[in-house]
Amino acid sequence: MVIKEQLERVRVLRLANPPGNVLNLRLLETLRGEIAQAAADAGVRALVLASSYPRYFSTGLDLEEMASRPPAHQAEHFLRLLDVYRALRELPKPTVAAVGGSALLGGWILAMGCDFRLLSDDGKINLAEIRAGLSPSPALIARLREISCSPSAVKELVLKGRTLRAEEALAGGFVDRLAPAEQVFEESLKEAKLLAKQAPRAYAAVKRALSWRPAHEEQALWDESRREFAGLFDTEDAREGLAALREKRRPRYAET
Repeated sequence: MVIKEQLERVRVLRLANPPGNVLNLRLLETLRGEIAQAAADAGVRALVLASSYPRYFSTGLDLEEMASRPPAHQAEHFLRLLDVYRALRELPKPTVAAVGGSALLGGWILAMGCDFRLLSDDGKINLAEIRAGLSPSPALIARLREISCSPSAVKELVLKGRTLRAEEALAGGFVDRLAPAEQVFEESLKEAKLLAKQAPRAYAAVKRALSWRPAHEEQALWDESRREFAGLFDTEDAREGLAALREKRRPRYAET
């Protein structure tokens, strides 16, 4: 489900769960382990996260697998996704997301975890958890506000649940640049090879500084994100929203 390749000093991790790279628990645990290995390997100076398929980077969490689990364990998928996202953010090495095609919901969360994001010119992104009666969580909304140059574009993503096409994603600052679909991986690899030449300790220090918060605030943000998601997940809105996503229909939320 994750194909690993070493190209000079760049570790490439390709998602490989056809057709849409849905994120099941096995894939998330494998990806987390591969990120930990890249962190520990001195021969890895940069990491590229990519897809094995041109149409989708990832369509998000595996809703069918979630629904098959006991209710008390269904939120575990999102919590594991947060762990993988955090592992990418805290990896003290350059990371580049080669986003070919659509990066939706959890797929976009993975891309957000990387330092740089290249999107194919036919690509799309969204973070439409609100359509499922959920919130992306305070930690991820804070990240969006860090990387975007447009508060209104952030609101379009998280309050309206809009899907942004490539040019809109670039204009909002969510991606660093666009590339033709057939070139997005090669351009991402080229970027990673340049980043691999940076002084490793200095890069790690600057990366930490870009999103630095006092330790107690950082932990509080993660704790609140996990609490908030678990609380929203255990509501009628979330049950209806997730059922609507699985059944590909509009949700029918009850009035409060």
